[in-house]
Amino acid sequence: MQQFDRPSSVKAQQTNHNKPSSPAFEYGVDVSFPMHHAPVSTNYAWLPHNQQPNADIPDEYKDMPVQPLGDMQSKYENYIQGCVDYYNKDGKNKGERCITTERDRLAMSLRQPQSMYNYTQMGYTKIRAPDHVFRLLKEFWEKNKHRETLERWAVGNVYTNHWESPSYMVSVENEALDGGGYVLKQHIWNAARDTIEEWTGYKQAECSLYGIRVYKEGAILAPHVDRLPLVSSAIINVDQDVDEPWPLEVIGHDGIARNVTMEPGDLVLYESHSILHGRPFPLKGRFMANVFIHFEPTQKIGGESEYTGDLPPYLIPGSPEEARWRSSNPHGHKLLNQQQPGTTGSTKAHMLAARGQYEDLRQFLNENPDSINARDKNDWMPLHEGIRKGDLDCIELLLDRGAEVNAVTPHGSPLYMAQTFHAGNKALQQLLESRGAKLYPPPSKGASEGEL
Repeated sequence: MQQFDRPSSVKAQQTNHNKPSSPAFEYGVDVSFPMHHAPVSTNYAWLPHNQQPNADIPDEYKDMPVQPLGDMQSKYENYIQGCVDYYNKDGKNKGERCITTERDRLAMSLRQPQSMYNYTQMGYTKIRAPDHVFRLLKEFWEKNKHRETLERWAVGNVYTNHWESPSYMVSVENEALDGGGYVLKQHIWNAARDTIEEWTGYKQAECSLYGIRVYKEGAILAPHVDRLPLVSSAIINVDQDVDEPWPLEVIGHDGIARNVTMEPGDLVLYESHSILHGRPFPLKGRFMANVFIHFEPTQKIGGESEYTGDLPPYLIPGSPEEARWRSSNPHGHKLLNQQQPGTTGSTKAHMLAARGQYEDLRQFLNENPDSINARDKNDWMPLHEGIRKGDLDCIELLLDRGAEVNAVTPHGSPLYMAQTFHAGNKALQQLLESRGAKLYPPPSKGASEGEL
């Protein structure tokens, strides 16, 4: 298993991965675990035709990759049978769903990568997570790790062996946990976005943030690609107690499998829409705790938007995935984080303020002045979106047009939010205070009814 040194920056890591050192043996798909086809390779390295340079290859082994890892087929058969037995027990008779899910996993793993545009040379890299974000995650984990809850998987799901080694959750989104909720989630989003944009050279839109997921002893994660629109992704290793490294196996754009080991605080960036990734070797130890962060690219940094409303920019026209994608998206491509009226109650003013698009926001408010204090289902107004973004021009425009400077949301008043998201931005705080802003915390943190 190949391990990589840990450089100090994204660019340094990219340099290392462009020229990876050669492992003791190389292999690709369908060796450690079925990825494109089942069964896994049984073309063992010790067979005579693999030992003798000029030996004839028996028909059953032609076009089958050499298997240097031993009898992985028996392990795979036991894996799938474990799922079938679990969902057939007690008269459930739902084990067939394991077979169906497995077929879908293999089909998507073969079809999707060849249908995607890629944004980096190797498709993955490893760096250290930003210190302040890892510190927040670590503090949250230490306060709440004893409050983990069982992670629920759909019947017949084969992506982990949850029937044998259940996984657990300590969700950063859970406001019932100490320090959990929107603020922590947004800190993670912001740090990951900046890092991924530097790595890919593309602006990124938020898609999904999941975790902390806690894998336990014996856990296996089947190699897979992520469903669209999860394209540009990151894994942060929050904590672990292992007897030996539990590597993340990735199949790079060069088709070669490499095993990337992670210590707490490590961050792996990967193009999850096209890079096969998993942990096909059982975890030896007590646990590993990870957070998963996903984005989709929107436009080249400094370039024009590639969003057309038809196909997403990362899907190759005419590819095997196009017809399938269109059948699931008959109205064309919409960014997952693009809020639509009637879904969250947000308006175009919310969206433009959140993106810092001053001229578009000014024009929209000229035509739709009544939207200035429109609230979405989370009680946010466009001003709150502007505060989160931190764009002074947009914030001043909203205030000039009559935005309520002390409108409280579940995350506090605008001034409270400014101190939360932009603690060192004195210009922003001074602007708000000059307009009469007061520091009101979220209702759950003790603001009196009279203050609100």
